[in-house]
Amino acid sequence: MNVYGTKQIRNVVLLGHGGAGKTTVAEALALVTGTTKRMGKVPEGTTISDYDKEEIKRQFSISTTLIPLEYQGEDGPIKINLLDTPGYFDFVGEVEEAISVADAAIIVVNCKAGIEVGTEKAWELCEEYNLPRLFFVTNMDDDQASFRELILKLEKQFGRKIAPFQVPIRENEKFVGFVNAVKMEGRRFTHLSEYEKCEIPEYTKKNLGIIRDALIEAVAETSEEYMERYFSGEEFTQEEIAQALREHVSEGNIVPVMMGSGVNAQGFAYLLQAIDKYFPSPDKFECVGVDVSTAERFTAKYNDDVSLSARVFKTVVDPFIGKYSLMKICTGTLKPDTVIYNVNKDAEEKVQKVYVLRGKDVIEVPELKAGDIGAVAKLNVTQTGDTIAVRTAPIVYHKPKISTPYTYMAYAAKTKGDEDKISSALARLMEEDPTLSYINNAETHQQIIGGLGEQHLDVVKAKLKNKFGVEIGLEAPRIA
Repeated sequence: MNVYGTKQIRNVVLLGHGGAGKTTVAEALALVTGTTKRMGKVPEGTTISDYDKEEIKRQFSISTTLIPLEYQGEDGPIKINLLDTPGYFDFVGEVEEAISVADAAIIVVNCKAGIEVGTEKAWELCEEYNLPRLFFVTNMDDDQASFRELILKLEKQFGRKIAPFQVPIRENEKFVGFVNAVKMEGRRFTHLSEYEKCEIPEYTKKNLGIIRDALIEAVAETSEEYMERYFSGEEFTQEEIAQALREHVSEGNIVPVMMGSGVNAQGFAYLLQAIDKYFPSPDKFECVGVDVSTAERFTAKYNDDVSLSARVFKTVVDPFIGKYSLMKICTGTLKPDTVIYNVNKDAEEKVQKVYVLRGKDVIEVPELKAGDIGAVAKLNVTQTGDTIAVRTAPIVYHKPKISTPYTYMAYAAKTKGDEDKISSALARLMEEDPTLSYINNAETHQQIIGGLGEQHLDVVKAKLKNKFGVEIGLEAPRIA
């Protein structure tokens, strides 16, 4: 994989309710960009994201997976670091880790299911982290799915910043293309996401009028001048609309709504264009921390011309492939065969090689520049939330906000003599999953594990068996 500069990077997190189709969206984007030659399927257990044994068995995401994509953008090649997150609340810690390093979000909504609890939670997280976002509506291949009704619900729920960019074109109950509501031009799919220009069908014009009005209203909301012109009935020029979208989508003031069919990989060429055109690169943001040498607040632009600093936002521990520390480079450039300084632990560590992870695939790269996301293997003391830097410029960045456990179960080894192995395996799982906790209750003489729900703890139990070869039984803890 090529090395990309800060301006060429887009760090995008996929959010949404469980089952909305996030992993299928990631697969379709990988196919359309040429990252894969064949689109994996969740029911078959062949997707890039859901490679863990438990994910394949349960057919939903348990961990956040990084999928770097290379795409030829409008002004040259870009790298999209796609973070595919779980949708179920038991695994929200994975979402919190991913969103802490994202610069923009795609909220995936199933058109037939509509707005769900996970959709609302995704919006709240974007508001909390001030992330630019867009909605991508899946399941458009289902003729019973009404895009117009969903738009009305999105506007009612999230306000006038909702800006629909497309109207579906259907023929013989099939999704065959869309009308670009920004340019007012028809598009017909030719192969997968590829399309050609076509006439706007007469039967779409009523819906197009409603969608276009919503788009123009979102543009008008961006300034008082535009609002006055809008209410006086004055038309905006195409250049004014394009400029307003470019400026205000990246600031989160306008939220585009796009559509496609994940299973048929339709609509993703247009989505990639939007990511390239409207989502900001890391250089538009600041990294904020504390300068340990002065105890004062530290801010810096993502810039590769200064000394190295990076945030470790996730740890992957696997008995077969080893331990990887995933990090976002904040300043400087991370190179192989260098010594890094863990500011939190006041310890130096050696970086042998630098990688990017794509699902379970580990890809070696020459270096990682500011704003990029990658991984380092076999760091001894470094954990999730730590900051690495150089000793002469010790910066500490804020750790991701991670949910605390609220479901506790007592566990016991199923095989006598496995207690030490279980303790060791749990310690490794806790290194990977900060939402897990362990308590030795001296009063009741029980070992307790805490997590974010029964499903979460059931997955922990399965991982202990599959990854570490130890079995436990779970039961409600006794009250002292």
